[in-house]
Amino acid sequence: MRKLIFVISFFVLTLVLSAQNTVHLCVNEKHNFGVPPTVGSIYNWLIQDTSLASIDSGNGTHQILIDLNKAGVFQLLVEEKDVNGCFGYDSILVRIHNLPTPTINALGPTSFCEGDSVLLQVDSSYLNNIWSNGDTLIYTYAFFTDTLFVTVTDTNGCLGSDSIFVDVHPNPIADFIVDGLCIYHPTTFIDNSNISADSIITRIWHLGENSIYYGDSINYSYFTAGDYSVELLVVSNFGCRDSIYKTFTIFSKPIANFDHYPFSVSTLQPEMNFNNTSLSSASSLWNMGDDTSGFYIYGTSDTSNSPYYQFEDPGVYDIVLTITDTNQCVDSIMQKIIMYYDFVFFMPNSFTPNNDQRNESFGPKGLRMDHYQSYQFTVYNKWGGKVFETDNIPEYNEDGECVNNCWDGKNVPNGVYSWMVVIKDELGAIRKEIGNVTLKR
Repeated sequence: MRKLIFVISFFVLTLVLSAQNTVHLCVNEKHNFGVPPTVGSIYNWLIQDTSLASIDSGNGTHQILIDLNKAGVFQLLVEEKDVNGCFGYDSILVRIHNLPTPTINALGPTSFCEGDSVLLQVDSSYLNNIWSNGDTLIYTYAFFTDTLFVTVTDTNGCLGSDSIFVDVHPNPIADFIVDGLCIYHPTTFIDNSNISADSIITRIWHLGENSIYYGDSINYSYFTAGDYSVELLVVSNFGCRDSIYKTFTIFSKPIANFDHYPFSVSTLQPEMNFNNTSLSSASSLWNMGDDTSGFYIYGTSDTSNSPYYQFEDPGVYDIVLTITDTNQCVDSIMQKIIMYYDFVFFMPNSFTPNNDQRNESFGPKGLRMDHYQSYQFTVYNKWGGKVFETDNIPEYNEDGECVNNCWDGKNVPNGVYSWMVVIKDELGAIRKEIGNVTLKR
């Protein structure tokens, strides 16, 4: 009688088994069984317990494909009828084994911070263990975010697998900026940390001597020049952390000072020269206070070391010099400068309105008359009668001849006349000037 042939497709191996040998297989697989073929023969296959397995295809031929559906033991029989009508029989026992069900146990948290790890271990011993990261022991270590698998093989050659997800959170990268390195001025520490995922929720600043601050940025003033250190600790919302330690130098500030010549200015002499006499000055900036009408002269400017400046209006001005040294430390100094008011007033004692275009009219001349707050010019005859009056400032041409708002002497005889000018100057002082003038044609 022919031997029943068992063909295991998965291993691409054909086994010749004696009758009633037991074959060990795994549930939920498909396997080929067969006998040596004879031309003209018909084969009838029978599964003793169809609750365990079923014929998928090939019945009537020398080879069939069987579905292994449930764990247990069944007998597989085959009946061969040859061309002569003769019958032959064979059988084999098949044991179907359940697949192994490994469980991966994590010996520690499966969510952790970058740089840590977790030990993963299969719950039982198997013939073989193959991890998705290539390890072949009963355990492995996980260092990165991943779903790790293990495939095990038991002593029956059956395969089972399990998986576990490991979530690795990134560490923040601590960094900060130091802005301002001068004594007496606030030094600002600005967080410049970053994190690839999650978020930074806590920032702790250690400034030494148990000085601890919290926040995205902090201000701190140093009152002694020298070297200092600051540590920043940052923590993510998952609890991952990083820190950085920086050393920096706090510098002394420069000392601002300046002198000027002359000591004061006036409307007649409005120019002043300033000279920066500061210590450790790399750049300077001048501010002339409330003098919005004045201007720098001789090619100097508000950043010159020794500027020349022409004041326009009388008053007291707070002149401020601000200097910066090479470490960007700043100092400033203020001095008061007085521009005095020079009252300049001139009135001729005669005029000759004879149409020769010279000395044709009579009126006052002065400095900055357009700055007067009020003005009244009156001319009287010898009996005290008004012959001319105006409250408009006189206007003169390039030749010094008055062209508007002066007395032209018309319709009055030659003689001596008296005049009076009442002025409220640009500082608010009331000034009254009187005199006589001779009209001669």
